[in-house]
Amino acid sequence: MRSFGYSQREAQKILDKGWLTQSGRAITKSESICGEVDFLHFSPQRLFLKKLLLRDSFVIYDKPTELLTHPRGTQTELSVCDELKAEFGSSANPAHRLDALTSGILLCSIDKSKEAKLKSLFENGKIKKTYQALIRGEMKEEILLDAPILSPKKEDKFLDLQIRSKISEEGKEAQTLFRPLWSKNGVSLIEAIPLTGRTHQIRLHLSHLGMPILGDPLYGCEDNHTREFLHSHLSSRKRKEYFGMERLALHASRLEFEFEGEEIIVESKSGFKAPNSSDIDLSN
Repeated sequence: MRSFGYSQREAQKILDKGWLTQSGRAITKSESICGEVDFLHFSPQRLFLKKLLLRDSFVIYDKPTELLTHPRGTQTELSVCDELKAEFGSSANPAHRLDALTSGILLCSIDKSKEAKLKSLFENGKIKKTYQALIRGEMKEEILLDAPILSPKKEDKFLDLQIRSKISEEGKEAQTLFRPLWSKNGVSLIEAIPLTGRTHQIRLHLSHLGMPILGDPLYGCEDNHTREFLHSHLSSRKRKEYFGMERLALHASRLEFEFEGEEIIVESKSGFKAPNSSDIDLSN
């Protein structure tokens, strides 16, 4: 606490995570220690992400694809938290999460006293989120899909392909509204509005419709290709060959909510347009 300026609560959280060790063993809160210890300390780095909106309580970034929202365990991959905490301090945190492969609008708290209020907007369905996606197939009309989703248990996620969520009557209710924007040659550009917030909801619902998102390495593709993606680094050429595009074609394009009397509408202009044929491989 003296060396790094942590509060008692932050110090206890660090001990709970096992970041203070001695001879390879995590030190518990009940122990007294002497001698040398190893401490894993998060030192954020500036990424200079594009800001779409800045207020006293929050900042909204335009997150690029392939960037984590939160750090993944103790690995050294950079995340939005690097940018957020480097610029706004250790108490700044994302108010929700985008998958690493999903690009677009991400709302983050920069005032600790307002963080719970921002997160509650998502939990209570007070925020309208709109996504853009490029999909296999030609969607001709608006579709409201109501299909319950069963998310994997935390302890099962590392078993073979168990990272995938599933459509199941045992799952939680999930509804997504899909609107076609453009359609040609077996590809559609659509808007997706999730009315609930389940893990991989848009990706799974579109796969369930037989119109998976281009570039999706989890849903609507061959299991052996998914295994290869999960266990090794695939080249851009292989990702295009296996999944149709080099990246997941899903982008959080619009966010609408009210906060402390202000009506907030934010749009990201870095979404998708009608693709060139060279960007897509539909052979698989």
